[in-house]
Amino acid sequence: MEEKIIYDFDTVVSRQGTHAEKYEARQRFFGKADVEPFWVADMDLPTPGFLVEALKARCEHPMYGYTEQYDGIFDSIRWWMKNEHNAEVDGRWLSLSPSVVTSISLAIQAFTEPGDSVALLSPVYGPFFSCTKQNHRKVVDCPLHIEHGKFEIDFLTLEQQLARPEVKLMLMCNPQNPGGRAWSFQCLELVVKMCAEHGVILFSDEIHSDVVYSPHNHQTVLNIPEADAISVVAHSIGKTFNASGLQASFTMIKNAELRSMFRSMQERVHAADVNLLGKVALREAFSPAGAEYKRQLLVYLQENIRLVCERLRQIDGLQVMEPEATFLVWSDFRTFGPWQDVFKKLIHEANVALSGGNFFGPAGEGWFRINCAHPRSVLLPAVDRIVAEFGATEPGG
Repeated sequence: MEEKIIYDFDTVVSRQGTHAEKYEARQRFFGKADVEPFWVADMDLPTPGFLVEALKARCEHPMYGYTEQYDGIFDSIRWWMKNEHNAEVDGRWLSLSPSVVTSISLAIQAFTEPGDSVALLSPVYGPFFSCTKQNHRKVVDCPLHIEHGKFEIDFLTLEQQLARPEVKLMLMCNPQNPGGRAWSFQCLELVVKMCAEHGVILFSDEIHSDVVYSPHNHQTVLNIPEADAISVVAHSIGKTFNASGLQASFTMIKNAELRSMFRSMQERVHAADVNLLGKVALREAFSPAGAEYKRQLLVYLQENIRLVCERLRQIDGLQVMEPEATFLVWSDFRTFGPWQDVFKKLIHEANVALSGGNFFGPAGEGWFRINCAHPRSVLLPAVDRIVAEFGATEPGG
């Protein structure tokens, strides 16, 4: 019997010399090169060894020329979607893409025209806004509201916005980033129903779909029959396997007409493929070995989340949104003054760099997002410093 691998998430692995964005860009974004980074949403936990070995084996071959998209990649994706998400995927629906953000931009170009509008549920991952605006489309923002510490959709407002004739596309983060909401099947059904009734195409960004904590489950738009004709679903190995730098993602589009429009746009801008090592990683990561790695990872991350939220709740006046999914904790610092003052205090007093809420749209102002995918020996002292700085301050003071 093959011995089971036990993954070590506690050992701190230095990223010195790797040009990691969350480290190298600290001076540029925070004005302090040695502030501890908990902002960019990649993990400071190592990619699993079986995947590293597969990449090393391919690198040992001395030729790195053009490569075909081979069946093994699509077989692995189909296996993963069935095994991990209970979704039957036809290989014909699959298109490779350098990143989910690339796919968002392609969808905007393929399914809308300049001057059209794109609906969003904010606060949400910043490129939802920037990709829309940079492609000369208008943002129609439908802010989420908070009930019992979780984000909820204002369906009345959403339907009113989707009914506007200029709204042609809706971008949805599923699970939600930054709030970590694992949307229910019933919630997604209603979103799909509204989009279908008003002729709006739905783009479901499911990049965080593997990082969902018990008792919650990820619900993919692929399993909603009414979505078949109107949806684009995107996923990637980036979050699950800490492999965003390999730029290997994919879309799943059931509707043949939408798929043809999307692929035509990919061809037009030469974004219909991923690099050689990205293909190797897709083939190897989406496997039984990857599923076991993911299982152990979720146990570690869920405990990190629990400990971080427990500590942050010691701060009077701080609202903490405990996530059902993702390795991110969204926290409301608005009672502690203007966000600029909080930002400076986090950096210069607590020595932590967090993602500021403005990145996620106007509804995020005054909030900060904490990346909890770090070894606990690094993560928890940083959170304790936040508690020490803000716990000693009266809200509003």
